[in-house]
Amino acid sequence: MPLRIDTEQDFDIEDLQYDIEDSRETGRWTDAPPEIKELFHEIEWNIIDGEHQDTVGLIQPALDAEVTARTLIAGPMATGIAEVGRRFKMDEYFLPEVMMSAKCMHAALAILKPLIIAEKTEEIGTVVVGTVQGDLHDIGKKIVAMMLEAAGFTVIDLGVTVPPEDFIAAIREHRPQIVGFSALLTTTMNMQWETLKLIKAEGLRQDVKVFVGGAPISQAWCDKIGADAYAADALIAVDKAKACLNEFVSWKGGDPALHAAMLAMDAEREAQKLAQAEAAVG
Repeated sequence: MPLRIDTEQDFDIEDLQYDIEDSRETGRWTDAPPEIKELFHEIEWNIIDGEHQDTVGLIQPALDAEVTARTLIAGPMATGIAEVGRRFKMDEYFLPEVMMSAKCMHAALAILKPLIIAEKTEEIGTVVVGTVQGDLHDIGKKIVAMMLEAAGFTVIDLGVTVPPEDFIAAIREHRPQIVGFSALLTTTMNMQWETLKLIKAEGLRQDVKVFVGGAPISQAWCDKIGADAYAADALIAVDKAKACLNEFVSWKGGDPALHAAMLAMDAEREAQKLAQAEAAVG
């Protein structure tokens, strides 16, 4: 039977700014057996340090111990790459370090992707994703795509440096309910806006709900360009995508009510985190 390990709560990952000894002292992954908790911390630091040669040797033992592919991606891999993203945003890491961490993620995802696809349940809807033109980075996008697939979505991944015209062609061909734009660099994030402008100009805005994400992207940027939702990580992206095709299915792309509903989901999540923190202190 697969190990049940909570990856959905928002962990404090400040320890990842220091070293693995600090990580071992945290309350993260304490619902896992001790050897798996240690393995999770090793995976986190493997990604942060860019030790891609060791990745397979860490992932396979976890799978052998009945840890699911989804748990590995949403758990230690997500926390490790989140710290890489923070370091890049704070100019503590530069592209060479990010690329080394990306190699770790690629090695792990090559093992996990077939397992994620096998976990796929019912067909929910279609999502088109891509990294915008001029940007070659796709680790975060790949994680989001795989988590969406595991949740039951059909995902059309257009790859990297995708021109706005290719997004338009994909919308017309695949008729997705959701389109997601990824960008890692501040120099390419404006292409999210340019792509959204073209979707509007082509008369397709109401047909698709637009998600944005990536290291330099924020809710403020989402608001500015008129996207429907900002997803800070893969789990949030899946939650919001499911909501868009369930309780918010009647709202068209670009509807202010949909945008407000996505913000309300974030507010609810923050309220739950605060309540959990207060309960832990109390």
